[in-house]
Amino acid sequence: MDFLTNGNIALAVTSCYRYPLKETLFRPDTAYPEYYFGIDHVSIEKNEVYAAVRESLHLLGLDAEHYNTREWNPLVDFVKPGDTVLIKPNLVMDVNPSGGGTDCLYTQPSVVAPMVDYVLIALRGAGTIVIGDAPMQECKFEKLIGESGYKALVEWYRAMGVDIKLVDFRGLKSDVINGIRVQKINDNANGTVIDLGADSEFSGVSGETLGKMRITNYNPDILKQHHTVDKNEYYVSNHVLNANCIINMPKPKTHRKAGVTISLKNMVGINVRKEYLPHHTLGSTEEGGDEYARKSLIHEMRSKLWDRRNKLSAQGRIYSAKLLNCFSKVCSVILKLNGLKYAEGSWWGNHTISRTISDLNKILYYADKNGKMQITPQRKVLIVADMIISGEKEGPVMPSPKNVGIIAAGVNPVCCDEAITVLMGFDPDRIPTLQTVRKVKRYTLVDAETQANIYSNKMEYDNHTLLELASDTRWGFVSTKGWRGHIERH
Repeated sequence: MDFLTNGNIALAVTSCYRYPLKETLFRPDTAYPEYYFGIDHVSIEKNEVYAAVRESLHLLGLDAEHYNTREWNPLVDFVKPGDTVLIKPNLVMDVNPSGGGTDCLYTQPSVVAPMVDYVLIALRGAGTIVIGDAPMQECKFEKLIGESGYKALVEWYRAMGVDIKLVDFRGLKSDVINGIRVQKINDNANGTVIDLGADSEFSGVSGETLGKMRITNYNPDILKQHHTVDKNEYYVSNHVLNANCIINMPKPKTHRKAGVTISLKNMVGINVRKEYLPHHTLGSTEEGGDEYARKSLIHEMRSKLWDRRNKLSAQGRIYSAKLLNCFSKVCSVILKLNGLKYAEGSWWGNHTISRTISDLNKILYYADKNGKMQITPQRKVLIVADMIISGEKEGPVMPSPKNVGIIAAGVNPVCCDEAITVLMGFDPDRIPTLQTVRKVKRYTLVDAETQANIYSNKMEYDNHTLLELASDTRWGFVSTKGWRGHIERH
């Protein structure tokens, strides 16, 4: 199955806007003919989420000739016996500061569970499953996996004799104390540094501009070491590189820096150290940056204070970092009073993070197990997106719940993201990431002629291209403040 030319997108629509409780271990309520664990391990509680995931694979036409029989193996073209399979959810954070809860924040384990079951069918008793991600540095991973049910689910599979592990990819974590991140470095992080060099989207960018690239709340000196005129390095988890197949399981939401986060943006979580990932470029657009719109001395001062604060925090100089943080808050108040908007590249003018996302997806598809880039794809990737409850407004970290009731599945990440972007109510031509990936020449992510074709159990979507979708089929997402009024599709 050639991912470059397969633009098929499946939308399994339900009337369900809730997830099963973790006490059910997310088991199906029906012993489907192909169900790996049989009649003894079904739930007495209704599980519409499991049914929607199953239906999305059916709508995608996977192993169509065996559907609804004991022999149905929808992942037969993706997973072989003996493979290592990585399931990559979008875990982000353990708490949602918006008060909107975590159902809209991260990929729910009840969506992951059926995919584990279908991987087991394809592995036929021989192989390894890894569930892993690199959430934000301050995410309390144990709290997230405990409260959500991920931990209980994995423990149940292990008790059933499954070779499965749950992994936190991060090489840097932190505790937030009085607004300052106290960092903890894991020098034994399991990753490989990959230099895209001239094949990076940052190739050809001036040394001065490269030196201004930043990622919020991380030491800028480390980023400068890995993106220069001579190299463009990323630090990718070996769990990604060792995988024969990756099940990309995003939680589609609005995103302050990228506009939207779907399957392409989900690959930011394959990194061991986030300091390798440019997210914005210092300064206003008038000065060649994309951090904010208009030139401002106060904005510039605050950014310098943040830089110094992040360096001090990384050095463990917490009290000095706290003092600078207080000064930066004064700048923020002045900027707000003067009506100056946007910070840290959190607006529609950000054209840095789109390049990072493009580079990471090149690595995902074309880097071999040793981190060497090859001319042909090195692993199979299937996308299954959790949109039972999605996130809108100030995503990805502070989203508000958006009831959608859909599981979306696809093979090509570009077509998948374009389709979901349109259905959210946004214009793909105004999402820099989608424009960047469409133009990639080497380590191509989509064939130039490939477009999204939607298949669904709902007539309004079924067998339609994006141009054929009626405007009333859109879901009406509200974008983040920095993108509002700029990306809506009319």
